[in-house]
Amino acid sequence: MVSQAEIQAMKKALKLAAYGRGSTFPNPMVGAVILDRDGNHAGDGFHRKCGAPHAEVIAIASAGDASTGGTMVVTLEPCCHHGRTGPCTDEIIRAGISRIVIAMTDPDPRMSGRGIEQLESAGIEVETGLLSGKACELNRVYRHYLETSRSWITLKIALSLDGRTAAADGSSRWISCDKSRRRVHRKRASVQALLTGAGTVRKDDPELTVRLTDTLSDRQPVRIVVSSTGDFGDSWKIFRNPGRVIIAVPEGVAVRLTEYTSIPGVEVWEFPADPGIQGINLSALFERTASEGIGSILCEAGSDLSSRLLKDELVNSVSIFTAPLILGGEGRPAFERLGIGNIENVIKLENVSFRRSGSDFLTEGCVVYRTD
Repeated sequence: MVSQAEIQAMKKALKLAAYGRGSTFPNPMVGAVILDRDGNHAGDGFHRKCGAPHAEVIAIASAGDASTGGTMVVTLEPCCHHGRTGPCTDEIIRAGISRIVIAMTDPDPRMSGRGIEQLESAGIEVETGLLSGKACELNRVYRHYLETSRSWITLKIALSLDGRTAAADGSSRWISCDKSRRRVHRKRASVQALLTGAGTVRKDDPELTVRLTDTLSDRQPVRIVVSSTGDFGDSWKIFRNPGRVIIAVPEGVAVRLTEYTSIPGVEVWEFPADPGIQGINLSALFERTASEGIGSILCEAGSDLSSRLLKDELVNSVSIFTAPLILGGEGRPAFERLGIGNIENVIKLENVSFRRSGSDFLTEGCVVYRTD
């Protein structure tokens, strides 16, 4: 049974954990709050970045002697293994905490439940499941990585009421309103990489950067450009802006891209071609991005790459801005053919939210592919 003070402490811990978004991967985001013997707030902390002290250790240091006999409220099961830092369970036991309330067990099969067992063996009362749904949603990128070894992909699209992303001549500036565009920049700032295709680069010459007043040039997300040929036309903005740029191409194309690799921060990754499709194996790309510490990627691309990602079942969530415009059949569709022959094969969304964004509507949700 949990108290009202513990419920409020868990809400605070979840908010604290979110401050680590974009910095902790491949570790999870974790927040912790300590209540003293009387149920009063005594200390808190969150995991700031991979390799830094864990939330539990920071909270114990913050609470000091008030930890003894107190309660720890934490968003994820404390670790019990030696990694870049020592086991949090040892620190919790050493601090004399008598009760711990945990939102969710660690989904990592190497550790799941073991931390709880160690704490219970030390005589600490353990309660699990408080606000577990919110904790699971908070760490969806971490859970996805454990299940697939890939980065989490969010597809962002701006379209008209009739599902068009551009007019017949390709012009699309600006379908969405000012407020929606500012929201997109905040979304860019919340992920570790931005993804687009060579076609978009050739057509729009985008910067693909976060342009918010409080964003420093050295905090820009990684920019990833997928190309089957290495042809970017006369576009250079995406490569010459400060920050890291990854050009992902099929094997054998890199030798033609020396003019790009001579630019500071630009690197070329080669992948095997995807059999039967012109282009690279996108699943292999996202496995490599994850292995290099890129947990979340926002895709802003044309219909070709967007459709390919959906067909390959690599999109995990969507952010769709719908503007009060009609472009008609002459306009360019958001997606190409997806191989959906009947209503049973449709791609669905779950955990859907709808909200106003200036004159637009924003629809967000996680993608559900048909499972037989």
